[in-house]
Amino acid sequence: MLLTLLITFSLAFAFTHVILSHGGIRASLVEKLGVLRFRALYSLVALGTFAPAAVIAFTERHLGPVLWDLPRWLELVVALPLMLFALELIILSLATPSPVSLVPAKVEARGVLRITRHPMNMGWALFGLAHLTASGALGDVVFFGACFVFVGIVGAYHLDRRKHRQGDEAFTAFFKETSVLPFVAILFRRQRLVFAEMPAPMLFLGLVAWMALVFFHGRLFGAPLF
Repeated sequence: MLLTLLITFSLAFAFTHVILSHGGIRASLVEKLGVLRFRALYSLVALGTFAPAAVIAFTERHLGPVLWDLPRWLELVVALPLMLFALELIILSLATPSPVSLVPAKVEARGVLRITRHPMNMGWALFGLAHLTASGALGDVVFFGACFVFVGIVGAYHLDRRKHRQGDEAFTAFFKETSVLPFVAILFRRQRLVFAEMPAPMLFLGLVAWMALVFFHGRLFGAPLF
């Protein structure tokens, strides 16, 4: 029963998140409800589906059949660096918001945006991916895969499509110089990594948050890492 509820709420969160942000559907709802009411509806639906999924996932761990069970050392070697990178992206996104997000920001490829133009989305996607390496039970796979990996990546491309439809020329160069997936633009030499543009206090904060989560993971979530 709990596994069914976890899967249902996780998929409902992912499905409604994508559907409500879809261009035509979103535009129609905004026209009928207004921007503020639409955002209120969007938030209520997101909370109403994600909250119960999260409660089940964190109180009843490893529900369902185990799809994979990686060696403990491999889990840590993969998951811990992914979590550090995820936290750094999320925290750095607060210092350099993406102009493609819902919060207005300067259209300029700098700081963490050189790595990905969607640091917040990619941070949560990597958060989910890190947990997938360590949690192979069906319930965990659906929860982290749907609510974090899927929503993080698909949500980023939805935001891009919205800007493309608006036809704002200011974003043309920005899209060419940056990428959704981390380091892709740098790999193809459309961009370069400039650490000097990333606030040292935010980088340090990300490291401290990561260390705290590693140390207190057992106490906070009932799943000690060591």
